Parts: sequence; structure tokens; C-alpha cells
Amino acid sequence: MHREDRSFYIVSGITAAICAAVIIASFYTIKPIEERSLTPHLVSVLELDALADTTSSLVVGYNYYLLERYAQSDERTIDISIREKNASYLDSLRRGVIDILVVPFEHGLQLDSLIASSPIDSLSIWIMREDEEHEMENLNKWIDLWRSREENDAVRESFMSRYNVFRSRKRERLSPYDSIIKEKADSLGWDWRMLAAIIYQESRFHIEAQSHRGARGLMQMMPHTAKNYGVTDPLDPEENISAGANLLNSLLKRYSKVAASKEELFKYALAAYNAGVGRIDDIIRLAELRGVDTGHWESVIEVIPEMNDESVLDTGVVRLGVFKGKETINYVETVISVYEQFKRICPEQEKHTSSASQAEMP
Repeated sequence: MHREDRSFYIVSGITAAICAAVIIASFYTIKPIEERSLTPHLVSVLELDALADTTSSLVVGYNYYLLERYAQSDERTIDISIREKNASYLDSLRRGVIDILVVPFEHGLQLDSLIASSPIDSLSIWIMREDEEHEMENLNKWIDLWRSREENDAVRESFMSRYNVFRSRKRERLSPYDSIIKEKADSLGWDWRMLAAIIYQESRFHIEAQSHRGARGLMQMMPHTAKNYGVTDPLDPEENISAGANLLNSLLKRYSKVAASKEELFKYALAAYNAGVGRIDDIIRLAELRGVDTGHWESVIEVIPEMNDESVLDTGVVRLGVFKGKETINYVETVISVYEQFKRICPEQEKHTSSASQAEMP
């Protein structure tokens, strides 16, 4: 064999050996685990009703706010709902129907195939499936970052503090939703504190509030009415406040030719918001029949006791049947009283009181 041929075989052998070594080594090389992408849309349920009623109301709003902030931090969307009565969502979480379940924080909480976040506060914790370690790691990093932010304490305080509107000293904030209330009130030319007074009376600023009649959310709108005003999520503060304010605005327009002043007009709108336009129209028609001045709410309500008697149906002007009306009278008085207190608590609101300076009402 020629020397050139031997060199060729030697080189070929070395090359083959190197290739074989590379192939064998590849089987033993630890490849980095590919990072899982975050779920683009999250589904969460707030299961906090095991807490005392008042505490639960405060914590629900706070956790709703944080869930939205968490989703927004990664430019994701999220659906948030409240546990339906007697329902349990642990199985739904395990099956992947929901992604995050918010529950009361308890020491020694038995998770069983689930994992828990760092405590959001001393009252609540978020849990996920154990195979969502990447999501949980992302969440815990976000929680640590949120706790380090200067706004953390102020935001938590705005949700978790309780105060008596008739005894409170001056405050910088009336609710966690002041910015939304101000923006909507400004767009309608109202004093934002009046809109805040309505929300306070309706729900005490609790987003999960629900009446025995089925009204829901901050503005306590009935489902069919809320839907007509574009509400898709009754828990959503912005949707609920916007819809309620738009409804009030339509009521102001409806009674603009009846009321003698802006102040009286808003009383009519408040009454209709509470009792419905059908009831208030009945009151106005009966008042007109009795020769009562319909320009002033205090005059009109003089005919309400008569509406509690079935004989009023013989007049032909009352279409919705008998009406006690005491709740509506008290509602109007209370909202206006709360509004006066809010003006005392938050007196320096130059930017948001231009309309109120004329008539002390929106």
C-alpha cells in the first residue's frame, strides 16, 4: 500500500472516530429545558366567602385589582368571577378549567397536587396546579415586585380600610375607584363626589355586592339593564360605574322638563334610579292629577302615601300598581346626605367641582 493511501485511511478513521464520539456524547449532553410560555388568557375565581362578611367584601376588591394588574404586567387578559353559592372550584382548578383560585390564607392549607403563591396579604392566597411551576414562579416574582412598589401600601389601604362617612375626618381618597369615578363624572360634567355618594349608598364600594333582587356590582344594576348599557362583567369597576353613570344621565334627560332646578332634577334621577322610571312616572301623573307642584321632589312625594292604597288604581293614572315609596324617599335623602359629607371629607377638588359650583349638584 502506498504511503498516500495509508494517510487517507488514517485520516478517514480519525474522522469517523470523532463523529462517533460526537454522536455518543450527544446522548449524554444535558440540554437546557425549553422555557414554557405563559398562558395568554387567564381564568380566575375568587373563593373568599369563608371570611367574615365585611372582611370578604374588602378582600375581594383588592384581589380583583391585583389579578388585573398581574395579567396586565405580561400584556395578558383575564376573566375573574366570584364563587357561586355552595360551589367548589378545586376540581375545576385541577382539571384546568380555571388557572388561579383565590382562597383565604390558612396555615397548614392542604393543597394536594396544587401549589400556593406567596401570601398576597394576611388574608388571601392564590393557588394553581402543580404543573404550572413556571406560572407560579412568574407570579411570585410579580408579588415581590408589587410589594416593593411605593404605591403598594396606599392601594391596599384604599381597599382594606373601613370608615364611617358621617364621622370620618378629611381624606385624600373616598374609595379605591376615585380615578374611575372622577373620569366618568368629568365626562358628564358632574361633581364626582355625587357619583361617589351613589356608589357608596348602593354598594359601600364593594364590587361583589349583590341584592336579594339580583342587582350587582358597585352601581347595583339589574342584569338586563346592565347588559343594555354594555356591561359584560358586573365585577369590573370601570364597566359598572360607566354603565350606572350613563343610566343616571339618561334619567336626568328624561326629567329635565319636569324638575324646577338642577338640584331638583337630580333628586328625580336618584328616585328613578332606585325605584324605576315607571314608578316615578306614576308619582308625577298622580301629583299632576292632585294639582301638586311637580317641579319639586319634596312636593311630589306628598302623594306617595296615597299610592299605598289600592283605591289609587281607580284614578287611571297609576299603571304599575300600589307603591309604598318609603325606601325611595329615604334613598334620595341618604344619597344627598352622603354627598354633603363627601364634600366635607374631600373639600379641595377644584378640578372636579366646576359644575357643582353652580348648583351643588351634577
